[in-house]
Amino acid sequence: MQKQKNRQGRDSLRKVEGIFQLDMREIRYFVACVQTGSFSRAAEVLFTTQSSVSKIIKALEEDMNLVLFERLPRGIRMTREAERIYPYALSILDNLQKMQMPDREETIETLSVSCNPSSWFADCFTAFYERKQKEKIHYQIYSADCREIVERVRERTDDVGFVYILKDQLTVFQYYISRNYLEFTALKETTAVLYGGKNCGGGKNGTVDFSRMKLIQRFPDEFSPDNYWNITDDGGRSATDAETVITTNSDYIMERFLQSEGLVNISAGYLSGKPSKENAAGWKRNLTDTRILFGYIRRRGEELSGQAGDFLAFMKERLLNG
Repeated sequence: MQKQKNRQGRDSLRKVEGIFQLDMREIRYFVACVQTGSFSRAAEVLFTTQSSVSKIIKALEEDMNLVLFERLPRGIRMTREAERIYPYALSILDNLQKMQMPDREETIETLSVSCNPSSWFADCFTAFYERKQKEKIHYQIYSADCREIVERVRERTDDVGFVYILKDQLTVFQYYISRNYLEFTALKETTAVLYGGKNCGGGKNGTVDFSRMKLIQRFPDEFSPDNYWNITDDGGRSATDAETVITTNSDYIMERFLQSEGLVNISAGYLSGKPSKENAAGWKRNLTDTRILFGYIRRRGEELSGQAGDFLAFMKERLLNG
């Protein structure tokens, strides 16, 4: 009886003209569940138990008279009601953090991005740094495959992620990232390209025969140009007939081998300017039948941070001006 009175008293305090006043714990638990995609992972982040997270979310849903999450066999998924209130919850936590931070005479901003290995991206980021070097900014740049980039953006490790996607995989990729509450925007379309090392036969105008080629490739990713199984040569042979002798995620290693060894690389065409890989290679050949999209991943329904927005605008400028 006493517990019931206590609950009624607490509820009456939390209501103002019929509107519930949510406490900060409920907001933190709700945001943690959205960002991790499961009650168990949210519990790890919050240093509590799964049952505690489940109880808090259930109480929140009852108080708001809303269903915030669909309970799935593996994890949870936001409902439309949760998607609507999520930006407001983030804003509350962000403002609370700003209130608790001590005043500083000088504010240091941050920019954290992830990307597929790319010489063009490295050149672009270097130019952006040179433009902004007088500003107080700390940078974090992480190179990874598409799936890891999706995970990093979803978990807010990075502000934005940049990827190369095979155009014929776009529908599947869009579905995949939508389940993680992300969205993809294409910035430029290019083709797959064969880069042949200086000691490699064939050449731009020669016959391409995959069965006689040795490849140096990046680690395969189901959505990226490194997943080259559907690319064919002049005789209709699949690129899988070639022998992949080196796998790397380093553009530096890629370029060094193209300078000195009889290897071939299949990857996206350079987006603008003159590529260092093209300088390193003995020849290149565009595979016009295989289209590739370059673009960025961001969290759905959220504005990019100031520095992330500036960097994206800078990239669009570089792509437009070539």
